[in-house]
Amino acid sequence: MTIDTGGAAVADGEVATQRVRLSRAAVDSLAAVAGVASPADELLTRTPAPPGAGRLGGAPATPPAEAMVDDVLERAGLLAAGAATAAARAVLTTWHAPSLAVDLEVLVDLARGRARLRSHHRCLGDRVACLSTADGASLELGWLPLGRWGAELARAARVDLDTLRTAPPFGPTPDVVETPWDLLLATGEAVRAGRRDLLDRMVADHPATTLAGRRPDLLDDADVDDVRRWHEQLESTSRGRLHGALTGRGTRGGVAGVVEWVLLPDGWSSLTPVIRDDWEMVRLQRVGPQDLPRALARLAAGMAA
Repeated sequence: MTIDTGGAAVADGEVATQRVRLSRAAVDSLAAVAGVASPADELLTRTPAPPGAGRLGGAPATPPAEAMVDDVLERAGLLAAGAATAAARAVLTTWHAPSLAVDLEVLVDLARGRARLRSHHRCLGDRVACLSTADGASLELGWLPLGRWGAELARAARVDLDTLRTAPPFGPTPDVVETPWDLLLATGEAVRAGRRDLLDRMVADHPATTLAGRRPDLLDDADVDDVRRWHEQLESTSRGRLHGALTGRGTRGGVAGVVEWVLLPDGWSSLTPVIRDDWEMVRLQRVGPQDLPRALARLAAGMAA
């Protein structure tokens, strides 16, 4: 199983990406008509969504009344004469029997509150089904060909940096930084506690362990003052995170791989565990939305190997 990583143009005749905004009641009703569990049950949790509407699944002005549910599903091409259409059955089959699944959660601190996006993707053969929400009430159901999955995954990671909560002044950071995991965790706690003295001591206790550069294969020892500043900035200017979990049939219900990103004022950086000279390190590398399908594709390839 592969994930398209470039969002390349789709050949003529291939089904285009379809998206429809539905209420929770509409999704539940469609599943009930088809005689299967509702996909919304898996996506939604009891945890209340933070304030703020997102791009995907943003709340409509007024939720549709129950009497309008069938009409909404019919206009979406998912219901006809009281029965699920072929398109609806394909979406639900893909959802409930996928060969590959990706669950994404994006949390972003905005100037006007915190936004939380949950977007679950299911792949079966050459079909992909997606269900997303930013508020738990309004959902976006999408179905698309495999060749467009990369672009759909990248869509979930797009954030307007101008809408973020204002961050304290920060300086430039290299494209790639490798630093010990324990140092990253400890300095984060020190910054949150306002203990700058501990921050200085921790960095001094890890001399010549942090590397930086333009690429993972072109790294040099970092200056201690830069290391201190980078660690402090990572904690004080962080404005969000992205968590992606990939599973497949061969994982027997377990997670095959995880993608973790942190959102800084100038964009996303990935957090990747690495081992260097028997040290448990973390690599922070500048990334963009287009890198999300690539990262997941590498995990999928490793699962298939």
